[in-house]
Amino acid sequence: MKLQRAHAGALREAGILTDDDLANLQHGLDAIEREYGTAPCPASDAEDIHTWIESTLTERVGHAGRKIHTGRSRNDQVATLLKMYVIEAGEALSDDLESLIRTSCRRAKDWADLVFPLQTHNQFAAPGSVGFWALRHATAFDRVRRHLRFCVSHWRLRCPLGSGAVAGSSIPIDRRLQAEALGFEHPSRNALDSTTTRDECVELLALAAQVALHLQSFAADVIVFTQTPLGWTVYPRSFATGSSMMPNKSNPDAMELLRGECCAVVTAHGHALTLLKGLPGGYNRDLQCIKPLVHETVEKLTTLCRMAGAFLEQLDFDADRLAASLAQGGIGAALHMERKVLDGLALREAHHAVAAEVQQHGPSAVTADASDAARYRTSGGASPAEVRRIADEIQQELG
Repeated sequence: MKLQRAHAGALREAGILTDDDLANLQHGLDAIEREYGTAPCPASDAEDIHTWIESTLTERVGHAGRKIHTGRSRNDQVATLLKMYVIEAGEALSDDLESLIRTSCRRAKDWADLVFPLQTHNQFAAPGSVGFWALRHATAFDRVRRHLRFCVSHWRLRCPLGSGAVAGSSIPIDRRLQAEALGFEHPSRNALDSTTTRDECVELLALAAQVALHLQSFAADVIVFTQTPLGWTVYPRSFATGSSMMPNKSNPDAMELLRGECCAVVTAHGHALTLLKGLPGGYNRDLQCIKPLVHETVEKLTTLCRMAGAFLEQLDFDADRLAASLAQGGIGAALHMERKVLDGLALREAHHAVAAEVQQHGPSAVTADASDAARYRTSGGASPAEVRRIADEIQQELG
């Protein structure tokens, strides 16, 4: 109804509505909102919700209702309402990401001293900590959140309402009044573009896909950490299921479902691009297919973010299994090499020397222990102190 009120106010300023007309429309809109604001609209022969609102207004307030559609089209209404939905969805997703980031930072500090092997190429590579791993996800989600906040501010710049069907209107409507009433900064600059583009939808879906990719990576990590040979996690029972045949099984179903459900979020972006590919200028009904795609993706991603946060709250790790893994894979090799560099040996010579030790004595010659993570000195590195510093920094920036 906000859109209807904004347009009615502009029509009054343009002299199309009288003060009495405007008052009658406001009363009618108030009544419709009270009656149907939280309930589905009744069955109707109206072509769509916009036509239903107009006909219902006309039934209730008479002549003024017949004026409400002056100077506009369903095309610019749809574009405006969809853009407003995307803005609200972007803000809500940003809030959900903030909650997930805070949880990740808190767990990162909890686990900063819980040292385990970090991996590259799915092989043990170097000592780090579970906290460092959790902080990796906080950093990734925060990066997308920042981009999302920027996009939301950009989406608020230009309001499509008043663009009409394709070329504006000969009625002298002050579109600045409409934009201001709806929370935008300015009217859009080109009516043809306003009714044709769905850029904000594509941008939201692209950012949603990024979030989904990070969620998939989180889920994939946990599934690997939980597998029998490692057994690093104390996997929350409330997020697991047993086997109908094998009594010994407790399966990481929630993480597998998280990984799988994210696929629909990732593919939604490509779906939207394909819908828009090759469309001529001006409104085409193909654009209607974008709306359910955006709605379904936002709803799904909201659920997945909240589930990931709830899971992370309950996830824990087996310190003994983590410690035992430090003796595998020769993961102390890089730190051993850098110790030689600090003692004055050139890097390449130190590299060859440690490689020779591993070749002669095996990976057991360069094992790591729980104290090794504290040896990292670079900003953003895996030392427990740095993990806590960055986690605190991110939380402070969130406010």
